[in-house]
Amino acid sequence: MPTPDENKILKIIDTEGGECTLGKIAKEMHLQTSYARVIVRSMGESDIVDVFRDGKIRIASKGWSLLGKEPKRSKGMQRYLEDQARWATF
Repeated sequence: MPTPDENKILKIIDTEGGECTLGKIAKEMHLQTSYARVIVRSMGESDIVDVFRDGKIRIASKGWSLLGKEPKRSKGMQRYLEDQARWATF
């Protein structure tokens, strides 16, 4: 069960289309970015959200179920291929 802050973050990301930045979350919640980062990192470790290196935060399958909604993209392979297309090669 998510905390009230985590629930609010999930709702913010949901209103942004399922993907958002940390700055947007901090601004909407009237928090410092460093504190918002701590909450989001905890959510990432709990597999509620996916945190990407480019700063994007996306609701994961577990997060969608906590919101009581179906994931925007339910197919894991499709999601992987879409993300892979955006990854930079090293």
